[in-house]
Amino acid sequence: MNGREGLEAFLAKSFETHFTRPPEGVVRRALELYEQEKELIATDVHSRYPATVARSDFDEVVAEVIEIDARVQATLFYRIARGLYLHDATHPFLPYLAYLMRAKTGAEIYYSADIGPRLNVEHGMGIVVGPRHRIGSDFTIYQGVTLGQRRVNSPDEKMVIGDHCTVFSGAKLFGTITLGDHVRVAANAVLLTDAEAYSTYAGVPAVKVKVHQP
Repeated sequence: MNGREGLEAFLAKSFETHFTRPPEGVVRRALELYEQEKELIATDVHSRYPATVARSDFDEVVAEVIEIDARVQATLFYRIARGLYLHDATHPFLPYLAYLMRAKTGAEIYYSADIGPRLNVEHGMGIVVGPRHRIGSDFTIYQGVTLGQRRVNSPDEKMVIGDHCTVFSGAKLFGTITLGDHVRVAANAVLLTDAEAYSTYAGVPAVKVKVHQP
């Protein structure tokens, strides 16, 4: 079984396991979207497994790690769902892809969130990245983090997060806020305000506690 066949088998088994009647054609469409989004998917995988950058058989790399790494599963399902959302925001496959991510990985990354390359999910369980957020490159997010809204089902709240930001375990960010580049949000912090670039925020509510060198 080659890498592409391994990925197809993984997707087929995932849908068969979690749904009594998976939509017809969903695996084929997911594979098409995988090919469409492969460049971004590769940045995510390579950020977690840097040694694989030199390998030319990327499909085989994915087939090797997808079975055993829920963090890669989470980013893969997000990229596939995001690609479909950009093509058709009302496509009937979208809820199935979103549920599959939650069921298999414990993470919930909304497909309407726009996340740049090298998305790095650490541990993954309990992560919630809400709708419409715009997040830059090299974003690292740890377990138990919520990027959410202050008001339930608010139609216009969203975050803008710069490049090279890290949100550590248990932190909560709420509302329409902006984080500059290279921001770190400490474990269990609750951030409700904008965050300046090259700074660390900690506490409840979170305040700036450290400035880094650019």
